[in-house]
Amino acid sequence: MKKKKILSLFLSILIACSCIYPVAATNDDTTAETETTTSDTAADTSADTTVVDTGVPSHTVKAKAALLLELGSGQALVEQNADEQIYPASLTKVMTCLLTLEHGTLTDTVTVSETALQNLDAAGSTAGLKVGEQLTVEELLYCIMLSSANEACNVAAEYIAGSVDAFVDMMNEEAKALGCTGTHFANPHGLHDENHYTTARDLSLIVQEAMKSQTFLTITSTVTHTVPATNLSEERELFTTNLLETPGTQYYYEYASGIKTGFTTPAGRCLISTAQRPDSDLHLLSVVCGAEDVTAEDGSIINENFTETKALFEYGFENFSFDTIQEATPVTEIPVFHSAGCDAAVLAADQAITAVMPKDYDETQLEKTLFLDNPNGVEAPISKGQKLGTMTVSYQGRELGTANLVAITDTPRSELAAQVSKTGNFLTEHPFLSVIGGVVLLFILYLIINNVQRARRRKRRRQQMARRRRQQEIIEFPGNRDNRWE
Repeated sequence: MKKKKILSLFLSILIACSCIYPVAATNDDTTAETETTTSDTAADTSADTTVVDTGVPSHTVKAKAALLLELGSGQALVEQNADEQIYPASLTKVMTCLLTLEHGTLTDTVTVSETALQNLDAAGSTAGLKVGEQLTVEELLYCIMLSSANEACNVAAEYIAGSVDAFVDMMNEEAKALGCTGTHFANPHGLHDENHYTTARDLSLIVQEAMKSQTFLTITSTVTHTVPATNLSEERELFTTNLLETPGTQYYYEYASGIKTGFTTPAGRCLISTAQRPDSDLHLLSVVCGAEDVTAEDGSIINENFTETKALFEYGFENFSFDTIQEATPVTEIPVFHSAGCDAAVLAADQAITAVMPKDYDETQLEKTLFLDNPNGVEAPISKGQKLGTMTVSYQGRELGTANLVAITDTPRSELAAQVSKTGNFLTEHPFLSVIGGVVLLFILYLIINNVQRARRRKRRRQQMARRRRQQEIIEFPGNRDNRWE
């Protein structure tokens, strides 16, 4: 019976060892996969005017094209014909100012040339600069961005590039470098030219680059500015053309700041502006192109570039806010092979993901997609904070943010488990050796059992012989039976 128990135990161990290799074979499978967790299927929200959620009331702008961006996230809240080509009029001057700031020096003195005053519309905006007049680059930029002076743009172009044509080439190169795909400039001021066009989206790229300059922000948010007297002029008082930031006007919006207006008959009324409200964490950028002048009931003229921009800002503040859509908490787990502890590693987002979301949005429509580097499992050891994948969060088809998936604890390695797995892999790759190994083990087991049995038989024989000797002695010496072993 004991022999059968030993044999059964050994065979069980042998079978268990032979079963290791399928697990070990799985360890080597590192085919990349994508794991997706989706709560609900997002709906198609395509329309002429696009917002991030169909649950938010749509907003139509009375203009040819418009774009409302949240600058902190870069998220578009409203898009209306944002990629259609339009004439920018004096919104062009944002690019002129940008290049002048990038390549010029504010304290340099420039001289107005005769060529800078040529080929300009007599009815166009001007700061009254004269041939031979001298002023600093900084004052020149105030003339460009506040008074929208066309001649000041030509002066800046000649200062930066040597000629207007060379400067226009720089404008187009810069636009391309910024990722503009629907823009071509023909002059530095924006007076109408059939070959001078852009898009609302391209304008947003240009102005966001310009806003990296604190000088640009200071100039474009100024309401009034005094240009000191020059060699040919008394001091000049400049006033912004952006009535959104001019107190006392019907268009005044206390949360607006900058940036530039524009108007030609083909272009219509245009405006780029920003706004921040103290009760909101949003920083909004509005681009409105091709608005109209309309006559009110009292006979007054309303410039709809201002009213539509204000309406866009109010729409954004009332309907959107920042929200944390994914905390830096555990998200999933992944198998761990050859560990000295847990057989799975818990993964968490390495940072919280925040995004501009519609107020009271439907959280069940958040889609979280996990991309694991090795979805079938990873080898121990694993360090706390080790990146093992990434996660993206989307809402109704719009990607909102990405975070790394990292291990939240250390997972040490078991060299014994690794060695057993390695042996199993070897046997899997050489099945014939597995059979031979099994036969050898069985033979060794047979020898062990046989030796044990022989030893037991020898022991029993010795015991039997000892009993016979005692019995014989008792028969031969009966009187000494009681003290025989004293």
